[in-house]
Amino acid sequence: MFATTDVLIAGAGPVGLMLAAELRRDGVNVRVIDAHDERVFFVKALGVTARTLELFVDLGIAREAIDAGVWLTGADTFQDGAPAFSAEIARRGLPYGALSLAQFETERILEAALARNGGHVEYGATLADFIESGDYIDARIQDACGKDRTIRCRWLVGCDGARSTVRRHLNIAFEGDQYPQTFMLADVDVEWNLPRGRMYRFNVSGEGGSGPTTLAALPVRGSARRYRLSMVLLPDDATRHTLNSTPDFDEISRIMLPILPKGTRLSSMRWSSVYRVSHRIAQHYSRARVFLAGDAAHIHPPVGGQGMNTGLQDAHNLAWKLTLASRGLARETLLDSYESERRPVGLDVVESTSRALNTVLAHGEIKPAMRETQLLVGYRGSSPIVADECIDMAAEWPAPGDRAPQAGGLVEAFIGHAQRLHDHLGRGRHTLVAYIDGDADGARLAAFASAVDAWRDALGTAASAVLIVSAHYASAASFEAAPEAYRCLSDEAGAFASAYGARNGMAWAVRPDGHIGFRSAACASQTLLAWLERVLGQR
Repeated sequence: MFATTDVLIAGAGPVGLMLAAELRRDGVNVRVIDAHDERVFFVKALGVTARTLELFVDLGIAREAIDAGVWLTGADTFQDGAPAFSAEIARRGLPYGALSLAQFETERILEAALARNGGHVEYGATLADFIESGDYIDARIQDACGKDRTIRCRWLVGCDGARSTVRRHLNIAFEGDQYPQTFMLADVDVEWNLPRGRMYRFNVSGEGGSGPTTLAALPVRGSARRYRLSMVLLPDDATRHTLNSTPDFDEISRIMLPILPKGTRLSSMRWSSVYRVSHRIAQHYSRARVFLAGDAAHIHPPVGGQGMNTGLQDAHNLAWKLTLASRGLARETLLDSYESERRPVGLDVVESTSRALNTVLAHGEIKPAMRETQLLVGYRGSSPIVADECIDMAAEWPAPGDRAPQAGGLVEAFIGHAQRLHDHLGRGRHTLVAYIDGDADGARLAAFASAVDAWRDALGTAASAVLIVSAHYASAASFEAAPEAYRCLSDEAGAFASAYGARNGMAWAVRPDGHIGFRSAACASQTLLAWLERVLGQR
């Protein structure tokens, strides 16, 4: 006999845990295996973007993440000991700032979310190989003691890192190369007189013959002096250390202290590593019933903290599609869209972070940019599962494929505080949103109610709906007894209409990942369902 599950996830890093937690929240049977005997407590990835924090809100863990991290306020660059460049990290108009959050904390929080949804990680279990057979996959799992067992699953997801067993077994090329530079990393306490909460870069020109190099410092929660230091090793030091070695504290101090400000003292080293940086992307993100996510699909320089965040968003994109497939509501067409949507994003991140690292190596500085928030990531014009019926809308308005913008100041009857649109999106639900600014004969309201019924018939418990009405229309009509099939919100401040370019009668379908899937000038059941059936592969 063998165990069975809907989804088997290989790898319990942040990406695997994110995917598992979302699937379990949505009621999907999932197993998670990891080769480690227990969770490791290394800093590794640090930066968490505004977009990832929105994902954490969706999963109900944003507050925990914020409490475990340090807000980043800016970036300062020093050249040969003198201040050379300073930039503030943008916050105005953004849902969240940039958060420094140690990877082990991200994993702890995500694993707790998985446990709350009834899941757990099977540690000490390694994916040896797997065989695909029609509608299922038999995965051979090897336990720590060397004993083999089989797990039969409907889908397999490789979240097993840059050396992915899943990717190698599929014989998918990992295209790219490795930088020749060797990097050193240390998790230490740093005593200096520099302000907390900022990122620092220290460049030395090497005019004394030692050669140029650069060192970056990012704050880590745990003590008021804790930082992760990373630097490019000079050639002589690089030859002294093998890759993946763990230099001792004396060696870290010998190499790093001369680059840091005078008077700096290091202590309490928790972890160190020597490594190389690569830039690679999988030729394919999926094949039949097998998928790749995170470092198994793309690896790139850590500049801008895009790596883990991109992987978490891979998981967020894949989770709702696997959920619908597991319920028998979607076919291969929807699952195929995972690669169509996420691989171009991964390729863009690999290319942009490679350019950024080249800039750092050549000039020693990089400026925080809006693209690093990842709020601009979208699938407009490239996704096969989005559609737009509004042919005359200007390009600046949010369109299918875009992240649905936030809009505040929404008022609901009997609730004494204003709400935000995002409070009613996501959480595994597909949300139909409509806007009414006037409806003398009630036709638009009737059309929306009919569309909601059809929407719920098609998607079941995964469907939700929100009607947004203008303030003057809300005052002219009573919605205090709105039907229980949808929520009615008054756009009192006009924020929704302003953010979406809303016109009377328009409708949007927002996917569980927070991206707009469909837009129409009128809320008509027939066109809405025709799009949905095409997305689900039912026509």
